[in-house]
Amino acid sequence: MRILFLVTDLSKSKGGIQVFNNHLIGALVELKDTLSVVSINDSESLDNSKYLFMPCGRYGYFKKIAFIINTLGQIFSFKPDLLLCGHINISFFCTLLRTIFKVPYFTITHGIEAWQPRGLKRLGLKHSLKILSVSRFTKNKILKQLPNFTEKDILILPNTFDVEKFKPQPKPEYLMNRLNIKPDDKILLTITRLSKQEKYKGYDLVIMAMKEIVKEIPNAKYILVGSGSDEERIKTLIRDNNLQDKVILTGFIPHQEIVDYYNLCDVFVMPSYGEGFGIVFLEALACGKPVIAGDKDGSGDVVLDGELGLLVDPHNISEIKAAIIKILKREAPQRVLDGLYLRARVLDIFSFNKFKEQVSEIFSSDIISPITGDKTE
Repeated sequence: MRILFLVTDLSKSKGGIQVFNNHLIGALVELKDTLSVVSINDSESLDNSKYLFMPCGRYGYFKKIAFIINTLGQIFSFKPDLLLCGHINISFFCTLLRTIFKVPYFTITHGIEAWQPRGLKRLGLKHSLKILSVSRFTKNKILKQLPNFTEKDILILPNTFDVEKFKPQPKPEYLMNRLNIKPDDKILLTITRLSKQEKYKGYDLVIMAMKEIVKEIPNAKYILVGSGSDEERIKTLIRDNNLQDKVILTGFIPHQEIVDYYNLCDVFVMPSYGEGFGIVFLEALACGKPVIAGDKDGSGDVVLDGELGLLVDPHNISEIKAAIIKILKREAPQRVLDGLYLRARVLDIFSFNKFKEQVSEIFSSDIISPITGDKTE
């Protein structure tokens, strides 16, 4: 099959959407699909011969125009059987392409940006031949918004991870020295963007919970990895609660250090309420680490509704505190604390080989032919 994949970006130093895009491309290439990729924001070419890649970010202010021109050029020269829309923000453009050139398209949906689509985004979703969702939670949100869609119209394709990279290792001494971590310290960890637009991640509530946690576990420390527009608020919150010695802000870290931070921690905690999936939970579990997640979003898919981690009300500081203490004191269910079990389960369900099998089923030729028509309301 000839697939034209339209993406926001592929930069591996960014978030879950970019990681998903790269894994999906990898699966399609291994499955021998002929692939062409056009990116709005990437500015550098890739050193590869397995698929055509056109980064439009190099054109600066004119990158969206370049994106449109390159996409149209691929419609005529590449002649795709299927358009793959990598983000809901591009979906209406795909609707226009479908209307003019009669090429069907799938739209990939990740999280909060697709839960209540309005205007052109809603139209873009509505005219998709199929919608791919990374979680049941996002799928159910979309079904409520598009009543003419059925269960079969929205296919679940959860995230995967790098099996060789994310695995259990001893606590890295260089990080312990850098961050002044003692061997008997109990480490909480969150890895996320500190963005004013993403306060739903819940890291501020973990800081508030730390006030009480350190009374019971004096050697507990919270490492918050990430940078962004919310940093000053968080620094003020730490100062106001006299937690300067208990909460460590790392700022931006190199991508290659992320796995070392997972292996440094004793529990990964992110009580969010706006995650479509939460690939950070998957990576932490692959490193054999207990996790705590919110019960109001797609995080539940990663922890198998509580089998692989503790689910808490992300708005309840007392519940967050109790879950953290339970894990640090080894009072949680054994399955949540057993690193070998956690890794084995995520390998079984979320490995790249499993991901590739699902991609093969989704992108079978009988799904896209013929075009089935719009699902108008």
